[in-house]
Amino acid sequence: MLERSKKVVRLDFNSRYVIKPFDFNGVQLLDGFLGDQYRNIRDIYYSIPNDSILWDFRFSAGLTAPGEPLGGIHGTSPFGQWLSAFARMYKATGDTAMRDKAFYLLEEWAKTISEDLWNRSLGRMGHYTYDKIVCGLVDLIKYAGNKNVLIYLNRITDWAEDNLDRRRPYAGGGEWYTLSENLYRAYEVTGDRRYFEFAKIWEYTKFWDLLAKKEDIFTALKEFECKYYHAYSHVNSLSGAAMAYKLTGERYYLDALINAYEFLQETQCFATGGYGPDENLIVPDLLPETLKVIRRKRRRPGDGYFFAIESNPLILYHFETPCGSWAAFKLARYLMTFTGRAHYGDWIERLVYNGVGAVIPTRKDGTIMYGSRYHLYGAQKTLWAPWSCCTGTLPQAVTEYHNLIYFYDEESIYINLFTSSRVEWNGPDCQVIITQETIFPEEETVLIRVEPEIPSRFDLKFRVPEWAKDGVKVKVNNILLKVKTVPGEWAVIDRRWKTGDIVTLKFNMSPRIEPLLKYPSPFAILCGPVVMVATSDPRDMPHELFSNLPSKLTRSKGKLEYSLKRGEWKQIFKPFYKVGEYEYYRMYFERPIKDILTHDKIKFHGHWFLDGDIMYTNVSGSYFECSFIGSTLSWEGLRSEDGGRAEVFIDGKKVTEVSQYAYTDLFCDWNLLDQRYVPFNWSISDLDEDKHILKVVVSPNKDPSSKGTKITVRRIIIYV
Repeated sequence: MLERSKKVVRLDFNSRYVIKPFDFNGVQLLDGFLGDQYRNIRDIYYSIPNDSILWDFRFSAGLTAPGEPLGGIHGTSPFGQWLSAFARMYKATGDTAMRDKAFYLLEEWAKTISEDLWNRSLGRMGHYTYDKIVCGLVDLIKYAGNKNVLIYLNRITDWAEDNLDRRRPYAGGGEWYTLSENLYRAYEVTGDRRYFEFAKIWEYTKFWDLLAKKEDIFTALKEFECKYYHAYSHVNSLSGAAMAYKLTGERYYLDALINAYEFLQETQCFATGGYGPDENLIVPDLLPETLKVIRRKRRRPGDGYFFAIESNPLILYHFETPCGSWAAFKLARYLMTFTGRAHYGDWIERLVYNGVGAVIPTRKDGTIMYGSRYHLYGAQKTLWAPWSCCTGTLPQAVTEYHNLIYFYDEESIYINLFTSSRVEWNGPDCQVIITQETIFPEEETVLIRVEPEIPSRFDLKFRVPEWAKDGVKVKVNNILLKVKTVPGEWAVIDRRWKTGDIVTLKFNMSPRIEPLLKYPSPFAILCGPVVMVATSDPRDMPHELFSNLPSKLTRSKGKLEYSLKRGEWKQIFKPFYKVGEYEYYRMYFERPIKDILTHDKIKFHGHWFLDGDIMYTNVSGSYFECSFIGSTLSWEGLRSEDGGRAEVFIDGKKVTEVSQYAYTDLFCDWNLLDQRYVPFNWSISDLDEDKHILKVVVSPNKDPSSKGTKITVRRIIIYV
């Protein structure tokens, strides 16, 4: 056990904030998209019988256990997350019924605490369960004012200090690497140095170091037994770095957060904002393949052990939706508050409408939409086995809506999300009420009522989404204003406000095509932040429709829905969040191909060799070239641990230098996701439709981790 600190220190760490969250104070979700989902989730969780929640704890302690156990995948391991959610619900809405439920559960659970209990019923998930319960106890102190919690927090931490395995295996080991966030939060609310020192032990410094230095996280797995990254928990671990930055101010932590965000947005995220196919972070250039099929090892029993056999099943889920949304919400919120930058709100917005906001309703038996599917050939939304881990993060994520809409500083109020809501803000001169009246994203207009107690001058700032390339039309009291609206930044309306002032925002949410990350294909169709999915015809889209596709979509009257027709083929596109259980939908489409240049259409110079369908060379100075007609090209090959670098020229002008290096031994042993075959894909678009020449020259340079200078070519694709 760590030596207990005798001194309790009260400190204010909010100086790290450039802009501040309302932290569940004064924000109200009105009737509409977010408010309706929140109230549905609140009612479901309130209805869970207390005796069922407590059954496992009472039974393990040898106490009378009335009622029925929850059962399911994780049973009561989300207990701490439920306490957290209930405390936050109370703070956000004044819902005393949720507070009283949390207090009752707390006191009854406390009767079951003993050293034997923890070893017997929670030891097998020690790190995981301890972290969740610390979160719940901290929130009961912070948001519900329950001082009894301090006793219980100390008691379970006594157990944790003595019993938690401190080997901390990299990338594995029961998610130990998420512990630091809530322990730092415990220090923040108690002032007891004990929790700060214990949190320090669980910092995920090896992972954060790689991010802070912008190094390859996948190559780092060479040194360790675990050969994969569990996506949600690794994103969640970044909240530990965020709390460390909040408490210490060390720039290292903020660098890790900023670089992690860039890494996720540039290499891991789908149009929905979701990430982590089959709960894994994905190696370079493999993400598009997860929408089709992916190599996997299946096992079958035989003679007392397992034989490995090859198969190509579809990815089960592309995004662990409630858990992944919760982790992303926290990361983006921390970054917004620490930097004051608006563009971090775009990830929040995408996940609100296409992530946790798009899950189908959870049932009272605990069955939940665990994950979302984005397969190229269509998918369905389904509920999964009861009381999985996502039943813990779902109420936390949905309650977090209150904390993501508005921010503030001494002189300004910031609007991050455009949704039916109200906030009370202590402005520079007086209390101000801001009310948004809108059914956005169903409509393009947001009406904002400004009601200061007395006339007052302050800045009203709103996030200009990255997708708002045409800017935003701004009116105040029906008079058009010239306001600078740069995508990814805050737009500012600086004036002396009086009660009755009305701001009107008008967005252009016309349909647009959005390719997956840097790739020409596949692509999704979006309106503003909303992913639109095809729901009526499972057949491929006729190729001739791709050209100027957005202009060919016809909007339905009075709702966010579009139709597209070609002969007998007719497709209806509607928001992903409107898709119901078992309803067929298709999110991604392949871009039509104009031409494929195989090896016989490519000129190779120097020393090249054929291996199956791959041409390769290890000799610097060797090159290949080909001519093509079109605006968009993709060069496909294969990455390897001896992959080299090459210079790319278009029409004699160098446009970039690429690397074909990748660590190629990633394999997830619990869900059998195989990432050991790593494709290479480089593309260029927005060329004119004339004839062009592509030339690729092997460089003598290589990545520090690479064993060689190998460059490969499978084929060149020219897209329509």
